[in-house]
Amino acid sequence: MKKKLAIIGAVALAGVLGVMASGCSNNTRNLASLASNWYQNPDFDKIQPTFIGESNAEKLTYKVTQTEESTNTDYSVEYSDGTYTTIFYAKELTADTLAEITRTEWLEGYTKKHSSQGNMNLYYYRTELTIDSVTYTYGDKTEDFGEQKVITESYFLPVENYLRPVYSYREVKRAIPASLKASSLKECYVDVDMTYKSFYNVSGNKVYTEISGNSTTDGKEKDESGTFSVSGLNGYDNSVFDMAYLDIVVRAMKNVSRSFSQAVTVYTPGLQPRDYTLTGGSTALLSDKEKSDSQLEEIQAVLEGKGLFTPKPVDENDPEKGMTTLKTASVSVNYNAERYSGVSQRYWFAIGDNNQTRTLMVKYSEPLAYNCGTLEYVLTGIGE
Repeated sequence: MKKKLAIIGAVALAGVLGVMASGCSNNTRNLASLASNWYQNPDFDKIQPTFIGESNAEKLTYKVTQTEESTNTDYSVEYSDGTYTTIFYAKELTADTLAEITRTEWLEGYTKKHSSQGNMNLYYYRTELTIDSVTYTYGDKTEDFGEQKVITESYFLPVENYLRPVYSYREVKRAIPASLKASSLKECYVDVDMTYKSFYNVSGNKVYTEISGNSTTDGKEKDESGTFSVSGLNGYDNSVFDMAYLDIVVRAMKNVSRSFSQAVTVYTPGLQPRDYTLTGGSTALLSDKEKSDSQLEEIQAVLEGKGLFTPKPVDENDPEKGMTTLKTASVSVNYNAERYSGVSQRYWFAIGDNNQTRTLMVKYSEPLAYNCGTLEYVLTGIGE
């Protein structure tokens, strides 16, 4: 299958991944320093009983807009507004339900090592990106595509097991930029309709991906169905994660702050795993201070409405100094390669004392491939 499709077909790393694989080594592994930042006590590294079941799920909604227009000199891409939703909780899986997300030959290993009385608790994370339409323009010619959708599901172990992946699913229906240069309208995009199912063995050392669907490039449709596997994941320098829950991985960095750095390895279905560096920062939500402050106020209001942030006097002895405002930390994701490093995606998380804000992702910026603009995801709802 075409490597390009596996790269751009997913939300989390669209337009960000490079085109060269990272290698393995026999050096001591750099295991990620993680915390359960979605709990009041982030140092609790197991799955809390109160987090099990959909009734206890964390549900978030983001508005998606194209904030930076395409600067590609050959063609342009325009996205309508969209929505990104996430749901995060833990599931108690019986042997039968575990079998649905595990290859038959690996099931016994899971039940022996991780099950208790026949059941196994795993984190479950589901995302859905929906964009009403996208339009490609080449010269005086345009082509409109209807609803764009990317759905992911993933199951993974708790922090005590380094959030090791167990299973991921990705469904992609999206017209994506095909290249930097184009000589016709149909060369500007690849129309993708594909699914990926990735299964990991109990040690996390091997992944097997089933790929189905097709793509249309330059007016020609191609069946992309097939299988892909990678062995020796535990031989990579860093902890290995599946890209389907990269949101959670970034959020789980221990002591998320404006000054930290962590190397990780990410598996994208159909590609060899690649190395990335997560870097903390104090980047503002927007470059324009007035607009940035306004966006922060809107996000703060969402958290206040759910009791996740409560303003306090800056100085109890001097009310004129005003009230505290929400603080955020930014985290950029950079591909570790001398060439083809692409552009960096960036997350913003709410941070505060006693983890009242639960280190929620309040914003995500997704630069698109080939200078085709930037999509911005901003938190608008909690528990909806």
